[in-house]
Amino acid sequence: MSGSSVILTSFLRNTLLPLTVFESFKNIKIDDINFNDIEFKFKPSTKSSEKAKVNSLITEYKNGSLVLVLGAGVSIDYGLPSWDMLLQKLLIEAFSTKTKEDSKVSTVLAELFTNVFPLNPLISARFLQNYYKKNKKDGDFESDIRNIFYNDIKIDYISPTFKEIFQLCVAPGNSPNLNSIITYNYDDLLEKHLDDLDIDVPYKSIYKVGQNHTPNELPIYHVHGFLKRDGDLSPDDKIILSEDLYHQQYNDTYSWNNIVQINKFRENTCLFIGISLSDPNTRRLLDIANLQKGSLNKYHYIIKKRYDRDKIKKSLEIVLSQDNTISNEKTDESLGIDKTVNYLVEFMETFEEEDAMSFGVKTIWVKEFSEIPSILIKIRKMYSNSKVNDSVISNNSSMILG
Repeated sequence: MSGSSVILTSFLRNTLLPLTVFESFKNIKIDDINFNDIEFKFKPSTKSSEKAKVNSLITEYKNGSLVLVLGAGVSIDYGLPSWDMLLQKLLIEAFSTKTKEDSKVSTVLAELFTNVFPLNPLISARFLQNYYKKNKKDGDFESDIRNIFYNDIKIDYISPTFKEIFQLCVAPGNSPNLNSIITYNYDDLLEKHLDDLDIDVPYKSIYKVGQNHTPNELPIYHVHGFLKRDGDLSPDDKIILSEDLYHQQYNDTYSWNNIVQINKFRENTCLFIGISLSDPNTRRLLDIANLQKGSLNKYHYIIKKRYDRDKIKKSLEIVLSQDNTISNEKTDESLGIDKTVNYLVEFMETFEEEDAMSFGVKTIWVKEFSEIPSILIKIRKMYSNSKVNDSVISNNSSMILG
């Protein structure tokens, strides 16, 4: 088998598909494939233009029915640790030594452990939750997470995406305005930004049972818990981090956070930002809401970044260079690689789009995440009060940024 004949099979075996699927491809040669004539057997159930999708969001915003659903991707520019980094920093506590002078040893041991014995993050989170239960006081877990979470945060920074998000929040109880915000993040970035505005923006952070908002308050639902930057933490300030707590939430359909999500997913139009739709509980709740909607022809929307073909090509080349089945003969196969990359990317994007559509979620594709603010601008700038909002918040943003 020549080098060009194993490009597709090698990449599929090492990156995308399980062995059983790979076996069905092993005798296929890239040189035998006419990529120009390939037609997918499945396509997204409902195709619509990007303009039509944004226009639908504009209509829902005008009607006060638009819900923003925020994931970790919206906070990444602020220096908040990723989930993996958060777990690694918590592991340092498990390796802690008796003396302060040896604190660096704890850090090194934690880093070595996670690199030499890479664990599934769910397993690490479960171990840490149990470790704190056995060795620490109640509340230490959330307290340590809060300290790690906000330790390196960019205090005076305001991201373009967040700027546009809170420009959509300036008129609770009026129209046009957001219906609500659901966030899977623990942080208080949105609340801090709203507090820093020169105008009063009534909102209510809801993160535990029994909390309610008034009609003129914008509800911000922290459905996985909330860790405020300042103040004391109460026994009710719990976050969902470990696997067992996820299972509890998964099994309790009638918990307040599940009910909120089902209601919003059923009754409103949601725009997912910074989310991959991979969380099992979110997928389950979307399924439930989708069934309850019945024949109601309303969709949600998710903003996703297209795959970077250059990065995929580099990954493919690394896989090929490490594959022992490839002969040592060096031939010019760049054309075959390029065609393979284009095919795989188109397939994966179609696959993800169809997966989202199975939950009633249409995909808005962007080349870069930096395009998200422009989409949010389009939603709100259809209305006369946008100039007022721009003026107030732009002046305040200048003050924040100095």
